[in-house]
Amino acid sequence: MKFNPFKKFLSLKKRYKLLVILGILLVSALIALKAAPSVARNYIEKHSREWIGRDIRISDISLSLTSFTLDIDSLTVYEKDGQTPFVGFEQFRINLNPTHLLKKEISVSEIYLGGFFAKVTQNGDKFNFSDILETLGAKDSTAGDDTVAIAEPPKADSSRSDTLSIGASISQALGGLSLSIENINIEKSNVIYEDQKVGSRFKLENFSLQVPSVYFSDRDTDAGINLKFADGGDLSIKFLFNMETENFGILLGLHHFNLASANPYLKDFINYKDFQGSLNIDLDLSGNLKAPLASDIKGHLTLEDISLRETSDKVISLKNLDIGIGKANLDDMDFKVDSVIVDGVNAHFDMFKNGNNISTLLNTKSDTADSSAKAPAPEPAEKSKPLKFVLNKLLLKNTVFTANDNTLQKPFSFKVTGITVSGTNINFNSPCAINISANLPEGGTATLKYKGAFSDLTSMDAYISIKNLPLKSFAPYSHHYTGYPISAGTLAFASDNKMVKNEIDSKNTIDIYNITVDDKDPNSDPEFMVPMKIGLYILKDKDEKIQFDVPVKGNITDPEFSYGKIIWKTVMNLLIKVAVSPLRLVGNLAASGAEALGFDLGKNDEVVIDPLNSSFTSEQFAKAQKMLQVITADPNLKITFVQTFNMKEMVETYRTHKLKTDFYKETQGKKNLNELDEKSILEISERDSVFMAYAAKNGPKLTKVALEKEILDKANRRNQEMLRYLLQQPGVTKKSVKVLTAPRKDLVKHRGKPMYKIVLDVK
Repeated sequence: MKFNPFKKFLSLKKRYKLLVILGILLVSALIALKAAPSVARNYIEKHSREWIGRDIRISDISLSLTSFTLDIDSLTVYEKDGQTPFVGFEQFRINLNPTHLLKKEISVSEIYLGGFFAKVTQNGDKFNFSDILETLGAKDSTAGDDTVAIAEPPKADSSRSDTLSIGASISQALGGLSLSIENINIEKSNVIYEDQKVGSRFKLENFSLQVPSVYFSDRDTDAGINLKFADGGDLSIKFLFNMETENFGILLGLHHFNLASANPYLKDFINYKDFQGSLNIDLDLSGNLKAPLASDIKGHLTLEDISLRETSDKVISLKNLDIGIGKANLDDMDFKVDSVIVDGVNAHFDMFKNGNNISTLLNTKSDTADSSAKAPAPEPAEKSKPLKFVLNKLLLKNTVFTANDNTLQKPFSFKVTGITVSGTNINFNSPCAINISANLPEGGTATLKYKGAFSDLTSMDAYISIKNLPLKSFAPYSHHYTGYPISAGTLAFASDNKMVKNEIDSKNTIDIYNITVDDKDPNSDPEFMVPMKIGLYILKDKDEKIQFDVPVKGNITDPEFSYGKIIWKTVMNLLIKVAVSPLRLVGNLAASGAEALGFDLGKNDEVVIDPLNSSFTSEQFAKAQKMLQVITADPNLKITFVQTFNMKEMVETYRTHKLKTDFYKETQGKKNLNELDEKSILEISERDSVFMAYAAKNGPKLTKVALEKEILDKANRRNQEMLRYLLQQPGVTKKSVKVLTAPRKDLVKHRGKPMYKIVLDVK
């Protein structure tokens, strides 16, 4: 075969022509791809009104074929006026890694959004983007008129898809390809939300989101969000999630969040002027997306500097609330709270003729809504799991509460300070103990000891003790109910209450000292016509003391039952009885002897005491207070209260008292005693055969040395209580008053009643 150079030339010419054509096509494609972003930008801006009813402006769109990166600079969607920015960003970038397609994976190596901004406004159920949704909705509703019906794809096997994880479902939807996204970064973003109806405004500043990687496989996705609120506070969220197992973990931190931003919404529920405070939350949540209610939650919550200003301009405030959550699981109804510590509450309760400050606080416009509409019948509730709750530590401290009663003819105000509430291992199912103490005006004190199970409030034990309560504070009540305002006097009150299935058995003792009332107000219209002056004059013994017991029994669910009314009615009946037959009562009192009326205070320079008791009666406190007039009149003087008693006699008396106490505890099954128990111990007869047998067996165990030590310890506690009371009186300091026990040599020589002797000296 002969070589034909012409034919070979034609063949080469065809090949070069093909290469030129391919080159031209490739260049054209590159030019088209390069020009496509600009064309797309112009097309979007031209047709944006047609699509969403809004103008869209884009500075630039670029596509890099070498790095497979799409960049969009400065995109803004405007409001309907075409001038006010609605939403947009300064820069958006997305980068793909095509080499991962060889591994059957769609890989996004970067998504960046910088300078994002949005302003969302709401007015009722309308938003500033509602017109966009309406435009899109209208296009969807008319699309069927001009389009060809497309057969629906066969439905997937739902029974199978329900068992697939999120990662597996996405892989199935992508035709077996896996998906991964890395380096998601949103920064320098600002979002404003305004509710025009309620007048609220939230602004998120410097919003940022960092997601190192999102894996739709058995690898943990790690994400973090940080933002600041314009009104104060910052929020951080760290999120871990596994697409395959669907396990997740969330660390949430909200710090110094300004609660005042919630004012516009709170005013729909409560009626007030202003609300201030800050909130801190640190939570750790872990669980699985298939069972979110089974998640475990632990963390910490604090409220600081809470202040609620009522419409009356009075303030309810809280310095600090600290709650430590050990575990919270809604699915198991299992809650373990490490601690609840409340510090610095200042609250009040104001009563008016038409309600109180709490009802005013809750009386909002929502209460006037039409209540005639029938509420839907509740769905039958499924049987819930039993609640498991335990609070390891409860402490309320530094609390002040003021009660104001404006329903009386003259307003009443009573301020209680130093309120402390403490308890441990508090739960719903088993009995637990809570102790409450408080300081009353002018050196008075109050204590409450409660024991019971919160799951059954129909049964409980409660002991209340009030000491040295100034009765003058309650002058508005005595004036309102009797016409006589109280001008002086102190009260001690003890109440032992046992309740089983709402049936209460209460023992109450009232000790009143030196109560005095002014003349009856001729302009008053009292509810009880009681001759208070003559009644109190006859009821008082020679030492200005009134003491009586008030038993209370009944069912507290009975509408006619009122604890306070029973006690008040008893007092009024006693006063009336005295008034109608004074001579008979005076005769009976005279026949019974002066000793039966109460303690003998002794001479003017003595305060007679009961050395078996660590505390004092109101009568003894008042006598000690009266003696302080000496040093308040002359600041150069100082006064010493010297406790003295006969040690030898006291050892034998205390031995008998201790045996009675131990005998009472053993027979009554009690470990801790109160004032009423002490009274029952004193009533035990030494000739009781059972007690005598107990004393014969246990008496020799009580040595003289041990008994003397306990007597001196009790005397020391008595000194501390007396000193605490004296230092609370006006003008009294540690330099002007002392309280101590006489030396042992003087105790051995002492003759007479146990007492505090008063010694005056010059500073």
